[in-house]
Amino acid sequence: MSQETAKIILWEEKQKDYLKKFYDLQFTPRVGEEIYLNKENWRVTRIEHDLEVNEVNIYMELIKKLKPEKSFNSQIK
Repeated sequence: MSQETAKIILWEEKQKDYLKKFYDLQFTPRVGEEIYLNKENWRVTRIEHDLEVNEVNIYMELIKKLKPEKSFNSQIK
């Protein structure tokens, strides 16, 4: 008996277009987990499984990094 692989689609929350599709992903990330994709950090907000078409939709939001201010004293060693 062969096991069919699920299609994993990564979506940006509140957007109509997907970020990436996978057909051979080894694991499904959990809600709240962080993912590094397209040189940016993302956080999973929700996951929807569609069993009829063997598809998993993962919705994510971009994690915005606050850049720390570099002071002159921290650069002197």
